[in-house]
Amino acid sequence: MDHGHLLEKETEARLKFEKACQQIALLDQKIKDLEFRYKRAVKRKKNSFRYNLRLRLSVVTGVKMMYHHYASTKAEELTKIRRQINNSIQRAESSREAMRSLREREREVTRAIAAAAASLNSEPC
Repeated sequence: MDHGHLLEKETEARLKFEKACQQIALLDQKIKDLEFRYKRAVKRKKNSFRYNLRLRLSVVTGVKMMYHHYASTKAEELTKIRRQINNSIQRAESSREAMRSLREREREVTRAIAAAAASLNSEPC
């Protein structure tokens, strides 16, 4: 994969991870609200409300767990993509260094050839 495509995938995965974290925070607040309402229903002995609130708490908690799973999957994906980006950068730097080395070697050879040609031209036949 090229570097640009990896950066695009990294941005997409990061945005999805951040959105999942936001949803988890919202679900945490929803759970706190439901727990407060459930405790109030217990205190006031409202059994029909208690049952409904218990069911809703169960569902919202399950949804939150699914978001946790999704967020951890995205975090792993993000780590993998970032590792690929770093490897891509290292390969590019290594390639650039190899090219610099080749150019320097080429200059040395050119200088040696020029020096040899100059010494041949300066010697009488």
